[in-house]
Amino acid sequence: MPRLVVASILALCISGCGLISSDVTETSFDLPPRMYSFDASTFNAPAGITSEVVCGVAPVADCCNPTPPLPAPDCSATPLTCEQNENGMMVCTATVQVTQGSMINLGQEVPQLSGFTGVVNIKIKRIGYTVTTNTLNIDLPDVVLYLAAQGVTDPADPSARKFGTVPAILAGTTAVGDVILEGNAGEVFNSFAQNLATPFNVIAATTLRVTRSPTGRIDMTISGKLAASL
Repeated sequence: MPRLVVASILALCISGCGLISSDVTETSFDLPPRMYSFDASTFNAPAGITSEVVCGVAPVADCCNPTPPLPAPDCSATPLTCEQNENGMMVCTATVQVTQGSMINLGQEVPQLSGFTGVVNIKIKRIGYTVTTNTLNIDLPDVVLYLAAQGVTDPADPSARKFGTVPAILAGTTAVGDVILEGNAGEVFNSFAQNLATPFNVIAATTLRVTRSPTGRIDMTISGKLAASL
Protein backbone atom coordinates (compact mmCIF):
# COMPACT_ATOMS: atom_id res chain seq x y z
CA MET A 1 0.00 0.00 0.00
CA PRO A 2 1.47 3.40 -0.94
CA ARG A 3 2.87 5.36 1.99
CA LEU A 4 0.66 8.34 1.20
CA VAL A 5 -2.49 6.23 1.50
CA VAL A 6 -1.29 4.70 4.80
CA ALA A 7 -0.53 8.16 6.18
CA SER A 8 -3.96 9.39 5.18
CA ILE A 9 -5.67 6.42 6.86
CA LEU A 10 -3.66 6.97 10.05
CA ALA A 11 -4.53 10.66 10.08
CA LEU A 12 -8.22 9.89 9.68
CA CYS A 13 -8.10 7.27 12.44
CA ILE A 14 -6.27 9.56 14.87
CA SER A 15 -8.89 12.28 14.45
CA GLY A 16 -11.92 10.03 14.24
CA CYS A 17 -11.14 6.85 16.20
CA GLY A 18 -11.02 8.44 19.64
CA LEU A 19 -7.22 8.59 19.96
CA ILE A 20 -7.33 12.38 20.35
CA SER A 21 -9.99 13.74 22.67
CA SER A 22 -12.18 16.58 21.56
CA ASP A 23 -11.42 18.10 24.98
CA VAL A 24 -8.09 19.44 23.67
CA THR A 25 -9.99 22.47 22.39
CA GLU A 26 -11.43 23.19 25.85
CA THR A 27 -10.02 25.45 28.53
CA SER A 28 -10.68 24.04 31.98
CA PHE A 29 -11.10 26.40 34.94
CA ASP A 30 -12.41 26.56 38.48
CA LEU A 31 -15.78 28.11 39.19
CA PRO A 32 -15.04 31.13 41.40
CA PRO A 33 -16.14 29.88 44.83
CA ARG A 34 -19.08 31.55 46.48
CA MET A 35 -19.86 31.38 50.22
CA TYR A 36 -23.38 31.48 51.62
CA SER A 37 -23.88 32.10 55.32
CA PHE A 38 -27.26 31.30 56.85
CA ASP A 39 -27.40 33.02 60.24
CA ALA A 40 -30.32 32.26 62.57
CA SER A 41 -30.41 35.88 63.70
CA THR A 42 -31.65 36.85 60.22
CA PHE A 43 -34.34 34.15 59.88
CA ASN A 44 -37.19 36.37 61.13
CA ALA A 45 -38.37 33.45 63.26
CA PRO A 46 -40.29 33.82 66.54
CA ALA A 47 -37.89 34.56 69.41
CA GLY A 48 -37.87 33.25 72.95
CA ILE A 49 -39.29 29.79 72.17
CA THR A 50 -36.80 27.35 73.68
CA SER A 51 -38.92 24.23 73.20
CA GLU A 52 -41.76 23.09 70.98
CA VAL A 53 -45.23 24.40 71.86
CA VAL A 54 -48.00 21.80 71.71
CA CYS A 55 -51.05 23.18 69.91
CA GLY A 56 -54.57 22.27 68.90
CA VAL A 57 -55.74 22.03 72.51
CA ALA A 58 -55.96 24.52 75.39
CA PRO A 59 -54.13 26.62 76.36
CA VAL A 60 -52.76 26.89 72.80
CA ALA A 61 -55.63 25.86 70.57
CA ASP A 62 -54.59 28.60 68.14
CA CYS A 63 -50.86 29.30 67.87
CA CYS A 64 -51.46 32.99 67.13
CA ASN A 65 -54.08 33.44 69.88
CA PRO A 66 -53.15 31.39 72.95
CA THR A 67 -55.26 31.59 76.08
CA PRO A 68 -54.22 34.50 78.35
CA PRO A 69 -52.02 35.09 80.27
CA LEU A 70 -49.83 33.39 77.67
CA PRO A 71 -48.27 36.04 75.38
CA ALA A 72 -49.58 36.27 71.82
CA PRO A 73 -46.86 36.09 69.16
CA ASP A 74 -46.69 38.56 66.29
CA CYS A 75 -48.13 36.40 63.53
CA SER A 76 -48.25 39.37 61.16
CA ALA A 77 -44.46 39.21 60.97
CA THR A 78 -44.13 35.43 60.89
CA PRO A 79 -47.34 33.36 60.63
CA LEU A 80 -47.60 30.33 62.91
CA THR A 81 -49.61 27.24 62.08
CA CYS A 82 -50.35 24.07 64.04
CA GLU A 83 -48.51 21.25 62.26
CA GLN A 84 -47.35 17.73 62.98
CA ASN A 85 -43.66 17.31 63.82
CA GLU A 86 -41.46 14.31 63.05
CA ASN A 87 -42.70 12.60 66.23
CA GLY A 88 -46.37 12.96 65.34
CA MET A 89 -47.06 15.78 67.84
CA MET A 90 -49.01 18.87 66.81
CA VAL A 91 -46.77 21.88 67.50
CA CYS A 92 -46.71 25.56 66.57
CA THR A 93 -44.62 25.91 63.42
CA ALA A 94 -43.27 28.90 61.51
CA THR A 95 -42.41 28.59 57.83
CA VAL A 96 -39.39 30.79 57.12
CA GLN A 97 -37.98 31.53 53.65
CA VAL A 98 -34.23 32.18 53.59
CA THR A 99 -32.55 33.44 50.41
CA GLN A 100 -29.09 34.72 49.49
CA GLY A 101 -27.61 35.75 46.16
CA SER A 102 -24.03 36.10 44.93
CA MET A 103 -22.91 37.62 41.63
CA ILE A 104 -20.35 35.94 39.37
CA ASN A 105 -18.46 37.63 36.53
CA LEU A 106 -16.47 34.93 34.72
CA GLY A 107 -14.87 37.39 32.32
CA GLN A 108 -13.30 39.35 35.17
CA GLU A 109 -12.73 36.62 37.74
CA VAL A 110 -11.22 33.80 35.66
CA PRO A 111 -7.76 34.59 34.17
CA GLN A 112 -7.88 31.50 31.93
CA LEU A 113 -10.74 33.07 29.98
CA SER A 114 -8.93 36.30 29.15
CA GLY A 115 -8.28 35.12 25.59
CA PHE A 116 -11.95 34.41 24.86
CA THR A 117 -14.19 37.04 23.29
CA GLY A 118 -17.87 37.11 22.41
CA VAL A 119 -20.09 34.13 23.13
CA VAL A 120 -18.47 30.90 24.31
CA ASN A 121 -19.73 27.47 25.33
CA ILE A 122 -19.43 26.69 29.03
CA LYS A 123 -19.59 23.04 30.12
CA ILE A 124 -20.07 21.78 33.67
CA LYS A 125 -17.62 19.14 34.84
CA ARG A 126 -18.53 19.19 38.52
CA ILE A 127 -20.33 21.44 41.00
CA GLY A 128 -19.75 20.76 44.69
CA TYR A 129 -20.43 22.16 48.14
CA THR A 130 -18.47 22.32 51.39
CA VAL A 131 -20.00 23.13 54.78
CA THR A 132 -17.15 24.64 56.78
CA THR A 133 -19.03 25.91 59.85
CA ASN A 134 -22.29 24.71 61.35
CA THR A 135 -23.49 25.81 64.77
CA LEU A 136 -27.19 25.79 63.85
CA ASN A 137 -29.37 24.05 66.42
CA ILE A 138 -31.86 23.02 63.72
CA ASP A 139 -31.49 21.00 60.53
CA LEU A 140 -30.98 22.95 57.34
CA PRO A 141 -33.36 21.63 54.66
CA ASP A 142 -32.38 21.22 51.01
CA VAL A 143 -30.84 24.40 49.62
CA VAL A 144 -31.98 25.01 46.05
CA LEU A 145 -29.62 26.85 43.69
CA TYR A 146 -30.98 29.15 40.99
CA LEU A 147 -29.26 31.15 38.28
CA ALA A 148 -30.59 34.57 37.41
CA ALA A 149 -29.59 37.75 35.63
CA GLN A 150 -27.63 40.41 37.46
CA GLY A 151 -29.93 42.28 39.83
CA VAL A 152 -32.40 39.41 40.26
CA THR A 153 -32.22 38.05 43.83
CA ASP A 154 -35.65 36.45 44.26
CA PRO A 155 -35.86 32.77 43.25
CA ALA A 156 -39.58 33.29 42.59
CA ASP A 157 -38.74 35.74 39.77
CA PRO A 158 -39.90 34.22 36.46
CA SER A 159 -36.43 34.70 34.98
CA ALA A 160 -34.67 32.71 37.73
CA ARG A 161 -33.98 29.10 36.73
CA LYS A 162 -33.42 26.14 39.04
CA PHE A 163 -29.94 24.74 38.62
CA GLY A 164 -29.23 22.26 41.41
CA THR A 165 -29.78 21.27 45.03
CA VAL A 166 -27.55 20.95 48.08
CA PRO A 167 -29.01 18.12 50.18
CA ALA A 168 -30.19 18.77 53.75
CA ILE A 169 -27.56 19.27 56.44
CA LEU A 170 -28.16 17.97 59.97
CA ALA A 171 -27.84 20.39 62.88
CA GLY A 172 -24.27 20.91 64.01
CA THR A 173 -22.69 18.80 61.26
CA THR A 174 -20.36 19.64 58.39
CA ALA A 175 -20.34 18.00 54.99
CA VAL A 176 -18.64 17.87 51.59
CA GLY A 177 -20.34 16.58 48.46
CA ASP A 178 -21.68 17.12 44.97
CA VAL A 179 -24.57 19.41 44.19
CA ILE A 180 -27.49 17.40 42.78
CA LEU A 181 -27.79 18.99 39.35
CA GLU A 182 -31.01 19.38 37.39
CA GLY A 183 -31.27 17.37 34.19
CA ASN A 184 -30.91 20.56 32.14
CA ALA A 185 -28.29 22.17 34.41
CA GLY A 186 -25.74 22.38 31.60
CA GLU A 187 -28.13 24.27 29.33
CA VAL A 188 -29.25 26.55 32.19
CA PHE A 189 -25.69 27.39 33.22
CA ASN A 190 -24.55 28.01 29.66
CA SER A 191 -27.48 30.36 28.99
CA PHE A 192 -26.28 32.70 31.75
CA ALA A 193 -22.51 32.18 31.50
CA GLN A 194 -21.85 32.08 27.74
CA ASN A 195 -21.46 35.86 27.44
CA LEU A 196 -18.35 36.44 29.54
CA ALA A 197 -18.99 40.19 29.73
CA THR A 198 -22.35 39.71 31.44
CA PRO A 199 -22.42 38.92 35.20
CA PHE A 200 -25.10 36.66 36.64
CA ASN A 201 -26.39 35.71 40.08
CA VAL A 202 -26.29 32.37 41.87
CA ILE A 203 -29.20 32.33 44.34
CA ALA A 204 -29.34 29.90 47.27
CA ALA A 205 -32.78 29.42 48.80
CA THR A 206 -34.29 27.19 51.45
CA THR A 207 -37.53 26.91 53.43
CA LEU A 208 -37.23 26.28 57.16
CA ARG A 209 -39.97 24.81 59.35
CA VAL A 210 -39.16 26.30 62.74
CA THR A 211 -40.72 24.96 65.95
CA ARG A 212 -38.34 26.66 68.43
CA SER A 213 -36.10 29.68 68.27
CA PRO A 214 -33.12 28.85 66.05
CA THR A 215 -29.58 29.80 67.01
CA GLY A 216 -26.21 29.54 65.30
CA ARG A 217 -24.94 29.84 61.75
CA ILE A 218 -23.99 27.65 58.83
CA ASP A 219 -21.34 28.60 56.24
CA MET A 220 -21.42 26.84 52.89
CA THR A 221 -19.14 27.24 49.87
CA ILE A 222 -20.21 26.37 46.32
CA SER A 223 -17.34 25.58 43.94
CA GLY A 224 -16.72 23.46 40.86
CA LYS A 225 -14.90 22.61 37.68
CA LEU A 226 -15.97 24.02 34.30
CA ALA A 227 -14.64 24.15 30.76
CA ALA A 228 -14.93 26.79 28.01
CA SER A 229 -14.75 26.35 24.26
CA LEU A 230 -15.58 28.40 21.18
